[in-house]
Amino acid sequence: MAYLTKLRKGGKVYYYLAENIRLAAGRRKQVRKYVGTEKPSETRLQTLMAQFEEEVETEQTKSQGRHYLTPDEITEADRINKEFWGRYHKQTPSVREQFDQNFVMAFVYNTNSIEGSTLSPKEVELLLSENISPNKPLDDVLEAKAAQRTLQFVKEHPGDLDEDLALKIHKMYFKDTKPKIAGQYKTHQNRVSGSRFELTPPQYVLPDMKNYFQEYQKLKKELCPLELAAWAHWKLVRIHPFQDGNGRTARIVMNFVLNKHGYAMIDIKTKEKQQYFNALEKCHYNNNARALAVRLVRRFKKQYLHALENE
Repeated sequence: MAYLTKLRKGGKVYYYLAENIRLAAGRRKQVRKYVGTEKPSETRLQTLMAQFEEEVETEQTKSQGRHYLTPDEITEADRINKEFWGRYHKQTPSVREQFDQNFVMAFVYNTNSIEGSTLSPKEVELLLSENISPNKPLDDVLEAKAAQRTLQFVKEHPGDLDEDLALKIHKMYFKDTKPKIAGQYKTHQNRVSGSRFELTPPQYVLPDMKNYFQEYQKLKKELCPLELAAWAHWKLVRIHPFQDGNGRTARIVMNFVLNKHGYAMIDIKTKEKQQYFNALEKCHYNNNARALAVRLVRRFKKQYLHALENE
């Protein structure tokens, strides 16, 4: 994100906007723009920063194309993914099944906990593996079961991301707890708590979602799976097409995209939710998915670099 900096030279102060852009793993380049000898007002600064962000984005696009990650990061992610699947397929069916179940239980716990579910990891495990229901709010229990079913559904879905799939995901996830809105676009304006960005108004959801699916078809030819998944997640959250449940739907969509393109699925930890929210907010500010893509590639590396090595 751009920031204001100052340089003292010859007894004078010069103000600049600056941002560090990533060239390759471990390498950065600072881009600066002179804005005068007087510190701009807050209103003027916001205007200047918005213009500067667009200029920086243009420069980074020239060096990296439409990509959100550096070539080195993409190569490393592809290698980690390939090596993980190599280890995975060498395991016995029972080991693979246990690994898959562990992922589902962790994902269900974290994706719902991020949104306020009261179930503990152990309660989710007992509920999903042995159907032992905890003494917790019924909606939390029902949405844990729904998340499990929905994740399995997208893993087996033969088609690609389109409106029908997005609506089915939302309906499957929330038909038991939010039947009046499940699988339907919003009819009232909503907002993200703590965010300063306006979401798509209800009357513009249909055209925005049409553009979303059209852009997805273009970007899937240009971006690597992690970048594409980050874009699909961020853009859906930015539109916020459903009255409620947009974050959980977006995380399912993210994993559908990864699975569809041969990548292992990602579990965003609830303990990292503030960093995750910050990345989404930065995406909104910069109007691109770069910050979330960087966050996802780090999580992917942590999750799969050494997975199944000692099995």
